Amino acid sequence: MLSQQIMIFALAVALLAGALLIYSRSQKEALVEKVGRRMAEASGMEAKVLLPQESRRLPWLDRLFWRAGMEVKPRQFVSGILCLLLMAILTGLAKGLAFGLAVPLAVVAVVYLWLVYKAKKRIRLILMQLPLFLDQVLRGLGTGRSMEGSLRLAAEETPDPLKSIIGRIFRANELGVDLGEAIQETANLYRIDELYLLALAIRINRSYGSSVRDLLQSVANMINEREAVRRELRSLTGETRVTAWVLGLMPPGMAAYIMIMNPKYLETMWQDPSGKIMLIVATGMQIAGAVILWRMIKSI
Repeated sequence: MLSQQIMIFALAVALLAGALLIYSRSQKEALVEKVGRRMAEASGMEAKVLLPQESRRLPWLDRLFWRAGMEVKPRQFVSGILCLLLMAILTGLAKGLAFGLAVPLAVVAVVYLWLVYKAKKRIRLILMQLPLFLDQVLRGLGTGRSMEGSLRLAAEETPDPLKSIIGRIFRANELGVDLGEAIQETANLYRIDELYLLALAIRINRSYGSSVRDLLQSVANMINEREAVRRELRSLTGETRVTAWVLGLMPPGMAAYIMIMNPKYLETMWQDPSGKIMLIVATGMQIAGAVILWRMIKSI
């Protein structure tokens, strides 16, 4: 028992040190970005700071937050780590080292899956808004407006989240970033192929002065057709997806029910060497099965 408490305390100290290091780096990066923004505004130099930039903290996590429409400040990030640290300490002291590690990891997994779901939902909404946005751009081009003027007019009439994304692009453009490059960086961030085509259309228009109405119309038609096919496919595979969800959630649900109703049942297995091996193997097989089912659902 004493060794477990020592391990929990050492883990807590390590996590606290990591949280303080991340906070310190984030504060420095925020200061550098703020100074760069003011210098760019004063000199009119090219400034990409208005577009989301990856920090040295956790680039993949930053991108996930941006795709989900969330901007987490360093203090909020460190507060979350400290909450997980407190949860690990309290759970470890009450239930042991295994539970002290398992509960925070489960919370992190749930938060990550929620962020992935929110990001996918937001990107899907952006794709649904793009055809109407492109139609408004085409109407602006038809009245004799320039490409930038048509994009601005369409952005003013477009609701969020697409409006906020286009607004960020134009703010970067006003500070010197090329409009096509700004749209391409946004496409890289959100992984939206249709924005690549929009950036390509703008570059063609600026380089050769040719009309891009046919290209924009083709992109809008392609998005509408793909959305119709996706909805039809989801309706045809609804039963398969429900079955996969039931098979994936039923074993963890039963395990949670057993732990709540009879905690000693699994504790007895965990204390036995052969029982511990069985639990570890079962957990590994459950994770592998969940990944396979998730890939199956994603493929359809």
